[in-house]
Amino acid sequence: MARRLALALTLAIVAGTGAVSAPALAYGPTPTIVVGDSLAVGTKPYLGGLLSGWPLAWDAVSGRTTPQGMRALRGELRHVQPGAVVISLGSNDGPSGLRFSDRIRRIRKAIPANACIIWPTIVRPPRKGDETQLNRSLRAAAKLDDRFVLVDWIGAVGSGRVVLPDGLHPDPAGYQERSRMISAALAAGCPAAGTGTAEPGQGGAVAPVG
Repeated sequence: MARRLALALTLAIVAGTGAVSAPALAYGPTPTIVVGDSLAVGTKPYLGGLLSGWPLAWDAVSGRTTPQGMRALRGELRHVQPGAVVISLGSNDGPSGLRFSDRIRRIRKAIPANACIIWPTIVRPPRKGDETQLNRSLRAAAKLDDRFVLVDWIGAVGSGRVVLPDGLHPDPAGYQERSRMISAALAAGCPAAGTGTAEPGQGGAVAPVG
């Protein structure tokens, strides 16, 4: 519970200021896997800079669906034992919450028990389908799994801190903000990402999702 409150406070500070310093963790050999679609591609230039010295394994491809991301993640997990996994998936999926929940369940099952999961909430244009059920599935997963950390992308967009020119992709300043939010979640909710020392069930927390 204390870690949940700490993460909520950290992300509230980020929401109010739009700024966060690099995580102050004792970096170790345990890497963080980043898997996702074009939103992950867009954060790569910024997130790596914020997490300087933090081992990152990237697998990001524009247009990727969650099933495609699951296959990529399984491939990474054959070679990497992560302390955390950052996931940007769902924007290219259909609107079915039931189907998305099953995909989230399989992803959670595949990720080691001592690794936390960072997943920004989903905002996308109407042409891609309504995202309401997808975000409900993410919230439900966060309630079930203490490793699961939601990054409040909905709140960042809704507050006007982030602009999405095409309804999906932010401008460079928005990608910087997304990267800051992810790095804050890693710092506050994922001690295993830096040191590999978190115990199962203690890796994550639930951030406000708007």
